[in-house]
Amino acid sequence: MLISLTRLMSRAVGAWWFGAAPDWVEVRRRATVSTTSASAGKGVTVTAGRLAGLPVEILTPPRAPADAAVLYLHGGGFVMGSPKMMRPLTGPLAVDMNTTVYALDYRLAPEHPHPAPIEDAMAAYRALLARGIPSERIAVAGDSAGGGLTLELGLRIRDEALPAPAVLGMICPLMDFSPDSAAFHCGPTREPLLTPEVIAKCLDGYLPGVPAERRRALSPIYGDLIGLPPMVLHSATDDPLSGDGRRLADMAAKVGAPLRHREYRKLWHVFHAMPMKPARAAVSDLAAMLAEGIYGHRTGYRATH
Repeated sequence: MLISLTRLMSRAVGAWWFGAAPDWVEVRRRATVSTTSASAGKGVTVTAGRLAGLPVEILTPPRAPADAAVLYLHGGGFVMGSPKMMRPLTGPLAVDMNTTVYALDYRLAPEHPHPAPIEDAMAAYRALLARGIPSERIAVAGDSAGGGLTLELGLRIRDEALPAPAVLGMICPLMDFSPDSAAFHCGPTREPLLTPEVIAKCLDGYLPGVPAERRRALSPIYGDLIGLPPMVLHSATDDPLSGDGRRLADMAAKVGAPLRHREYRKLWHVFHAMPMKPARAAVSDLAAMLAEGIYGHRTGYRATH
C-alpha cells in the first residue's frame, strides 16, 4: 500500500514540476518548494563547504574517518536538482557507510551546458585528492544525471592518468544522450516521474544544438570500460532508463569490467530517495558495496535481501 501511495505522490509531483513550466528556472523553483523539508535524518551533521571553489553539502556521521570520502553527484537531468533535494538518500548513505559524503552543487544547464557539470566534478575530485584523501578511500556515486556523471568522471580520471577512486556507484544513471537510448524505445511503463519527453527536454538543455551523432559520442555509456575501478549499478524496471542499465551491464561483462548490477522490480527512477522500506533497503545495499570498495568490508551493512 505504501509503495502504491508513494508512486501516486511521485506522479503528482512530477506532473507539477514539469507541467506547463515556461523555463527551467520555474521547474527548479517548484522542485525547491516541494523539497524544503528534505532531511538527512538522524545521526548525520549537514554543513556547507567548498571544493575547488564549488559549493558542496557535507554530510558527516559520528566518528567518520578523516581519510575517506564519498563524492556524490545529484540528479536532475543536468538542468535542475541540488544536494539538499537528495538528503533523504545521501544522509542514510553517509550513516550506513560511516563515511563523510561531499554532495557537489555543480553548475546547471542551460545556463551552463556541457561540459560544465563534468568539469566541476573533475575539479571536486582533484580537490579531495589535494586534501590528502587517498584515491583508494574515495567512492564516487550519483543518481540519474549524476549517475552518468559518475561514469564519465571515472572515464576522465582514467584517461588523464589520475589516481582512480576505489569504486563508482550509479543509481538509475542517465548515460546515453543520443536517440539510441533505451528510454526512447521502451514503450509505456509505470514510471511515475520521468518520461521520455522530460529526458529529451533535459538533454536539449544540456546539449543545445548538438546533433545526434555528436550526442552519441559524448555519452559515457559508449566509453571504453577497460581500466575503470569496480562499479556498482542500481536500476529499476519501471524506469525508462533501465534498459540502458542493462546495456551497460552487458557491455561490462563482454570486456571483463568489474560491475555489479542490481535491478529492482516494480520500482521506479531513483526510488532510493522515497520514504518507503524498499528505498531504505536499496540505500543500505548500495552503502555496503561502496564501503566494501573503500574499506574492504561492508561497513554498516544491514542484511535486507
